[in-house]
Amino acid sequence: MTFPDHWDDGTDAAAPDHQVHWYDDRTAIIRQSLRTNFEGPFLYLLLGTERALLLDTGTGHTPLRPLLDDLLADRARPGHELVVAHTHGHSDHVGGDGEFDAVVGRTAEEVAQYFGLDWPEGRATVDLGDRAVDVVAIPGHQGADIALYDRSTRLLFTGDSLYPGRLYVKDWAAYRASVRRLAAFVAEGNPVEWVLGAHIEMTGQPGRDYAMGADRHPDEHKLQLPPGALNELLQVLDAAGDVPARIVRDDFVVYPV
Repeated sequence: MTFPDHWDDGTDAAAPDHQVHWYDDRTAIIRQSLRTNFEGPFLYLLLGTERALLLDTGTGHTPLRPLLDDLLADRARPGHELVVAHTHGHSDHVGGDGEFDAVVGRTAEEVAQYFGLDWPEGRATVDLGDRAVDVVAIPGHQGADIALYDRSTRLLFTGDSLYPGRLYVKDWAAYRASVRRLAAFVAEGNPVEWVLGAHIEMTGQPGRDYAMGADRHPDEHKLQLPPGALNELLQVLDAAGDVPARIVRDDFVVYPV
């Protein structure tokens, strides 16, 4: 289980539109090149014995389906069902939806109905076949936000709610409650190896982010955050209280909008 030494940071004109890294033989991390769009989102493909889960479809500025077809042809079993879902419904995470026949909806109501969630307090589990993935509602950034916990790898996928970058908070009260709920889920016996979000916006210098809209990221922060990052986020939000506040930490910036 590894991460690459270097993600496509937009500085190599010859880099492919998507960089694919297999974390293990059933988990692919896909980075859409910053050259195609400054968001440079990360997508995740989780393979089980019966179905595959694609988490997010990118910005739509470069075709995704041909890449997915190739990855599934190489690694998935014939007849695999492909579930296409999102960490949340912002355009840079749903832009490729039109390339797929069936996609989980983008609203909180549609997400709750698909996964069988009692929104936002409930939890659900997706069985991919010999691979269970827990779903936790974490609204606050966009409104239909979810985190997913893969029991087999102990990876926690947090979308735009926690990643090395600017954590844009639309609903402060909901966000604080969501972070508290997610931390409680982990503390209840769901240990995390790494937290994986959907972007990198921090530089390799503690507390420094790139300019908004930057499409070149020399000296990028690592994608993976240690599990302590979630507790750190919880602590700074608790300390801030009910009043939205911009909070700069080494690995992320809380950014009310």
